[in-house]
Amino acid sequence: MSQTKMRMSMYPGGFNELNVRGMPILNTYPGKAFWVDENGGGGSKGTYDHPLASIDAAMAQCVAGRGDVIMVKPGHIENISAAGDLTCDVANVSIVGLGNGDDQAKIIFDTADTADIDVTAANVTFQNLWINANYANVDGAIDVAAGGDYLTIRECRIDAAGSALDFEEFLNLADGAHHFHFLYNDVELLEGTDAESLVFAAAAVQGMRVIGNTIIMEASASIFDIDAAAMTTLGPVFRDNFMVNLTAAADYCVEIDGTTVAYFCGERYCCAGAAIPVNDGSASHFVDCHGSDGVNQSSLIFPKTATAWP
Repeated sequence: MSQTKMRMSMYPGGFNELNVRGMPILNTYPGKAFWVDENGGGGSKGTYDHPLASIDAAMAQCVAGRGDVIMVKPGHIENISAAGDLTCDVANVSIVGLGNGDDQAKIIFDTADTADIDVTAANVTFQNLWINANYANVDGAIDVAAGGDYLTIRECRIDAAGSALDFEEFLNLADGAHHFHFLYNDVELLEGTDAESLVFAAAAVQGMRVIGNTIIMEASASIFDIDAAAMTTLGPVFRDNFMVNLTAAADYCVEIDGTTVAYFCGERYCCAGAAIPVNDGSASHFVDCHGSDGVNQSSLIFPKTATAWP
C-alpha cells in the first residue's frame, strides 16, 4: 500500500479556486507578508516560523508599490528610542498588529522626547497597534513628511503609561501630506499630561478623514490643531466621533481656519474650558452635532443657530 507524501506550500505564485471546508480563499493582498516578533523564532527570513525582530527590519524587506503587509505578532514590543527609529519609506505597506489587551502588538516611545516614527512614503497603514508614550513630552511621535499621502491609522489604541508621560504632539502633518485618515481609534491620554494636540497640521492638508474615533485627552492647543491655513479644497471630514478635551484652558476639540470648508456629521464633543467645541466653523457644514462645556451637563446642538428647513 503506497503512502502519499505530505507536502507544504506557501503558494508563492498565489492561488485560484482554493477551498477550505467549502469556503473559497482569496488573495487579499498582492504583495508579500513579513512576520515580526521579538520574542521567538529569530532569523531574518520574515516568515511565520522565523520572524524578523523589528518592524523597521521588515520595512527594509518591503518593495514599494507591491502592497506588502507586515504582520506583527501578539506580544511584540517595538521600542522607539530615537528620532527615526522606525522610518516608513516604502510606499503601499500595511503594518498590522495582532493580539488583544495586554498581549496586543505594541509600539512604545521611550528614553527620549525626540523619539519618532518618520513617514516619508505614500499609502502607509497602521492597524490594530497599541501605541504608548512611556516618556514625557514626546514631541511629534509620528512625523508625516510631504509625500506621505494617504497615511491611515485605524483601530489603534493610543495612550500613555502614566499621567507624567505623554505625547506633546502625537502626529504632525507637513505641508504636502494630504489625505490623512484617522479611523476607529481609541485614544486616552490621562488628565494631567502635557499634551498640546493629537494632530497638528502645518499647512493646508487636503482630504483629511476623521471617522468613528473615541478621544479623551487634555490638549492645550486643541485635539485637532489644523488652523495653520485655510482648507477650501477637499476640506476635512469629521464623522461619528466622540471627543473630550479635559484642559481647563479655553481650547477646543477641533480648531480650523475661519475660511476652511470642513464637514461635521454626528459629532459628540465636550470641552471643559471652552464654550464652543469647534473654532472657527464659520465656513463649515454641520449636521446633527452636539457639544457641552462641562461635567454634569447635557449637550446642546452646535452651532447654536441653523437655517430653518424650508
